[in-house]
Amino acid sequence: MSTLAMNSLMKITGRAALIGGLAIALGTGSAVACSLQNWSATSGGIFASQPDGTGGDPGGSPASTRYAGLCGSTAPAGAVSFVQDNRPGGIDRIIARFYVLNGGATNAVVYRGNNSGGGELFNVTLNGGNATFNAGAASASAATQTGWNSIEIDWDSAGGTGNLIVNGGAPVALSGAVAAGALANVQLGNVNGASGGSLSFDGYEAHLSTPVGRICNCNANGSADDAVNVQDIIVLVGEAGGGALASGTPDCNEDGSINVQDIITTSNIAGGAGSCLL
Repeated sequence: MSTLAMNSLMKITGRAALIGGLAIALGTGSAVACSLQNWSATSGGIFASQPDGTGGDPGGSPASTRYAGLCGSTAPAGAVSFVQDNRPGGIDRIIARFYVLNGGATNAVVYRGNNSGGGELFNVTLNGGNATFNAGAASASAATQTGWNSIEIDWDSAGGTGNLIVNGGAPVALSGAVAAGALANVQLGNVNGASGGSLSFDGYEAHLSTPVGRICNCNANGSADDAVNVQDIIVLVGEAGGGALASGTPDCNEDGSINVQDIITTSNIAGGAGSCLL
């Protein structure tokens, strides 16, 4: 499986990925400070940090909400601010998934693919309670929820097709003509400088031909088997009580906060099916 995988923080750990000869994987944040340095470029004031305000980039960045691992990234409101990956380098298809938490931004372009001349090939826009995938004259929309949302797109320029998946729901196919083009780079953040609130990002991963899918949530300790059990409850109680950050996905109800509601939901799952919510 050919894969392009990087989260908002870009630390190289586990889950190897390969595109253009460069292996980078989905990071989780550990003893190494949160960083955006493994992206090809950054623009504006986007920053990465832990939710307790530590581990951020130099300059005293404030705290970032995160979905998975120890770190997340935040793009401020009202200013163009994004990370850019140049590794696509001319491919004609990409399947990408990321998590976004909208702090109130309106008509926000949060993901964009460009050709070598800087022209837009596609974008994902958040407005109100919807996410819209635009690719030339084609578009697809799906409802979003309050809190974290997983957004996955499949842009297939060669095939003239594409679809949008929000929060693991049914794929919504692009309706309209998808223009042909070669993808030179992608940008993730507040790409158009939308106002109204900040945007938080995590869990970016992209493939060349196979679906990405959602990250197992409610797996607070990040166990490899994705099981939800008492060990997850222990680390979740620790973080909610002001202790060490959980290394997995503690925001079980995906509302952007780690608190007693996540403990209740995780306990219910651990006492029942014992498997993550997807």
